[in-house]
This record gives sequence, C-alpha cells and structure tokens, in this order.
Amino acid sequence: MRFQGIVLGILLPAMACASPRTGGDPDTRPDTLAEVGSGVITAADLTERIDLMPFPGKDRPSESDSVKARALESLVAERLLAEEATVRGIGFDSVTALRLDALERAFVRDELYKKEVSAGVHASDAEIHSGLKKYLFQLRLVIFRCPSEESARALSVSLERAGSDTLGAPVSGPLPGVRPTSADTVIMNYGVTDESIEGPAYALDVPHRASPPILSPMLGWTVLYLVDRGLNPAASAQNLTERMITVKNTVERRKARAKGIRYMASVLDPRKAEADRGTLELLGKTLHALIASDTAAHRSGDRFIVTPGEVDNLEETLRGDLSRVLVTVQGGALTLGQALQSFRLEPFTTPSLGRRTFAYILNESVKRIAREEILAREGYGMNLQSSPAVTHDVSTWRNNWLAHMMEAGFTRSAGEPTEEEETRELIGYAHLLSPGYEVNVREIFTDSLRKAERYAEILRNGADMAALARSVSTRKGWAERGGESEYFHVRSFPELGLRALLADSGALVGPVSLTGGYSLFRVLGKRLPAGDSAVTVDSLRRALQDDIRSEIRRKNLDRFIAGLAEKFGVHMYAERLKGVSLFSHNMFTRRLIGFGGMMNAAPLLEPQWGWVSEYVRAHDQAP
Repeated sequence: MRFQGIVLGILLPAMACASPRTGGDPDTRPDTLAEVGSGVITAADLTERIDLMPFPGKDRPSESDSVKARALESLVAERLLAEEATVRGIGFDSVTALRLDALERAFVRDELYKKEVSAGVHASDAEIHSGLKKYLFQLRLVIFRCPSEESARALSVSLERAGSDTLGAPVSGPLPGVRPTSADTVIMNYGVTDESIEGPAYALDVPHRASPPILSPMLGWTVLYLVDRGLNPAASAQNLTERMITVKNTVERRKARAKGIRYMASVLDPRKAEADRGTLELLGKTLHALIASDTAAHRSGDRFIVTPGEVDNLEETLRGDLSRVLVTVQGGALTLGQALQSFRLEPFTTPSLGRRTFAYILNESVKRIAREEILAREGYGMNLQSSPAVTHDVSTWRNNWLAHMMEAGFTRSAGEPTEEEETRELIGYAHLLSPGYEVNVREIFTDSLRKAERYAEILRNGADMAALARSVSTRKGWAERGGESEYFHVRSFPELGLRALLADSGALVGPVSLTGGYSLFRVLGKRLPAGDSAVTVDSLRRALQDDIRSEIRRKNLDRFIAGLAEKFGVHMYAERLKGVSLFSHNMFTRRLIGFGGMMNAAPLLEPQWGWVSEYVRAHDQAP
C-alpha cells in the first residue's frame, strides 16, 4: 500500500463550547462546596459533571437534594483517589502522559478558536430578521449538477420556459438538448452547510421555477428547481424567542466558520509539513488490518469506522513504534503516538477498503492531524495552556483518569474476596432460600471478642461446651439448655443460620461477629427441604457470585476511600448545596473542539458515595 506526500489544506472549524473556570481563594469563595486536601470543589465543578452528563436519580426532581449530596460525595471520592494515585506515582507512564498531552493540545486549540475566531462574532438584527423569514419555510428542490456554466445556463432557461409554458406545473421527463450530470430531490431547511445554494433557493418563492446558474464550492455548477414550498416543522414547533435563538446561533456559526477559514489560512499558508513514508505506510497497514479483521463490526452506515475506544488497541499493537516520526512540521516532529490520539476526538472512517480510496482517506486524515498540530502550537506560542479554561479542563479529565487507574489498581491488589467476606454478603440474600431449611446449634454468645477467643481455646482443650454455655453464654434462653438453640428456620436468623448451614456438623465454628456480639457454635443438626426445585445454598451462591463479589469489592473500596479522606483531609459545606440547581434530565452532552474534533462535555462521574458511611462509622467507633 503506497501513500502520497502531505500538502496542508484548509479545515472547516467547529464551534467551541464554553468551559467553567475555577480560581480564587477557597477561604473567601461562597461557591466552594468541599475542600479536599489542598484543593477545592466548587458549585461550577459539580454542575459541570452532573448537568452535562447522566447521574443516578437526577431525572427525579423529588430526589434533587439527595442527588446533589451524593454527586458531591462522589466527586470528593474521585479527587481522593486521584490524590492517592499521584502520591503513588500512578499515571506517570509514557502512554498516559501521551494521552494527557494530546488532551491538553486539543483544549489549547479550542481556546485558540475562542480567542481568535468565536470572540466578537455576533448576529445583527438585520441578519436575524432575514434568517427568520427563511427559517419559517421548508423547500423541496431538485438540484441539477451540470458539467459547465454553459450547460447550467441552458438548463436554467429550459426549466424556466417549461415552467412558464405549463403555468406552474412540475417539470416531468428529460428536457430536450439538456444533459445534467445528476438530478437529486432534496428537502432544504434554513441553515444548510452550503450557503451558496441557500440564498438562491429561498429566492424561488413560486413553485416550479428554476434558479440562474450557481457555482457551489461543494457541488460545482448547479441549477435549483423548486418543487414545493411549505412550513418548516421545526420552526412551527417553536415560539418566536426560540426561533430567534436558533437563527442567531446559525448566523453566528456561519460567521465563525468564515472567520475561522481566514484565520487558519493565515496560520497554515506559510507552514509546510512532510510525512515519513515508512511510518505512514505502517499506520495505514495497521488501520486496514484492524478494520479487515471484522468488517461487520466496523461498519457504520455506508462507511467503516475505527472507534475511539479502539485507539487503546492500536497503541498496544504499535507500542514499539509510537515514538516514530509521522510528520515533520515547523517547530518539531509529530510522532505516531501523538497522531493516534487524534482519532479519539475524530474517529478514522473510510467508505472503502480499496487501495486507492483507503490511501486517499488516510492522507486526508494525516493532513488534518498535521493542521490541528500546527494550530495547537500557535496556541502554545500564546501561552494558552496556562489559561484558566485549559488548566481547569485538563485537571478535570486528569483527576478522572487517575481515579479510575487508582481504583483499578486497588481492585487488582485486593485480590479475590475471602470465604468469610462472601458468606457475610450471602447472608443478605438468605430470604431467597427455601423456607424448609432449619438448623440446630449449640452456641456460646458473648459481647467481647477477647472473651470469645478465650472460650474457643478452652473448648479446643477439651472443655464441655454445654456446661461452659450454661455459665458464660449471654443468650439466656439458649444458655439454659446448655447453649442449644433447638431447630429454627435459617431465614428467621440468617446471621447464624446460614453459617450453620454451610458448616460441617460437629465442627467448632468461630468466633464470628453477629449483631450484638460474638458467637462460637457447633452444628447439632440440619433439616433440608424436600423436592428438587428447592433453592439451595449452593445454587444461590452460584447465581449471586458475581453480584456478591462486586459488592465486596465496592465495600472494600469504600473503606479505602474513607481512609484516604482521613489521610488527606475533607471538609464538605453541605448547606451550600441548597443554592445549586440541577438540570433534571439524564443525557450525554457532546462538546465540539475548536478547529475540529468532538468529545464528551465532561467525564462521567462514577457513583461513589458509600465511603461516607464508612468514614462516619470509623469516627463513631473511635475511642
């Protein structure tokens, strides 16, 4: 597979989204919701994470207060995990550094767009008024593409004559002596990308009339033929204020696009870029092989796509080549590893795996990546990486990534749950067992672990358990019978009953922690339900094993985070949450990056509030 050299071109910019900013002295800021270590969490930080992205319960207004509290506690947990990751040196590997650097470069480029392009772009009253007149109507058109201006002019005259001769009846069949390249029927609403055809289209206020020849940058020489003109459903569903906002946004987006093209030309025209053929071919072969390995999985509509999530696989495949130079541009080389990061924001797509088409698409993709790199370097030259918006965005995503890495590392180091941990969790599901399960035990119950351990030692040395239970066990009714419980339903006392069901008859078990104290027991007998359909302990354990282990890991992580809260220090201003309002709809919001690219508006906030009860419990138990 061979690839052409790269020539820089012009890339249409996308509109950027404003980002919340932080700063100032936390001691004097009334919008500070929490202090975590040396940092703070503000109301803007919280609303950014739960207004723009989904979070459990936020679509239920009646739970707004508890949702805000849980979201704040979850954000505190994320900060604590990120702090610990930093202390442990997690996230300083070369791949993570590459991803963070690419993210910062995207935010720098976005800030450059806001500074040089979107700033100062405004729609005038006249422009809004003109747009409103177009926005009200939806057009059904035939767009004729012609090989030359002369043929387009001839077609326009023929269409006009035919429409006039038939008193407004639609044209049907080919026109004599006129051969357009193509004819496509389209529905047009105000705001189309190709502005060159929008004005002439809306100028056709009488159906079955044709426009003069139009030179469209996207379509070439065209002639428009108006079939029908009706009301725009989108405009009809809005009030006047909403229509004005829609039109205003469209006008400003178009102005920003035109301004962006001019600005990009001023930056890119003097620059040159040259691709390394060997590295380019390596990238092409790797992308081609990834798609070809499962074309059905990579099919999206009429194109093949490499999703952002697959960039991790590409990094692993190309791990030994990530530092290779892909493109040489003024100010330093662009490596293969850096280029791959761009596919996280703008996925690689191609309509075909054919050699020529694929090579052309790859060249265009690398040209785009080179353009974006030059623009990012322009932003670095203005020190935009130090701007409040960029530092906030980078910090937000960095904390989220580090928290996930810390959590994953903790889960791996914690290993598999112990049998005792699984048993404790299984007790919570004992109500699902068949009611026919009964057990009879002999028990010594005490309020002290030290006492229970001493009694266990006495029993292991041969003491009579019934006699000892009568004298020391604090469960009086049983103690009078030498510690014998008599048969009881496991579901009625699962803390002890389930453990007895799992234990071998006659074996000394314990001490185990039960509500109110510690238990030593021996199983005297078991009664099992009749019938093959009964829910057994083993079947219940197998059915719930994944859920139980997941719950154990979650509780262990909660205790770990509670320890981090003690280590780094946390103070939450819960009363200030009353002044925070929420957008009560669960939805994913996407953010357009200036000069190209798209990503989630904010990282998903993982529900992680269980640590608070662990933290409070630890403090309540402290002497």
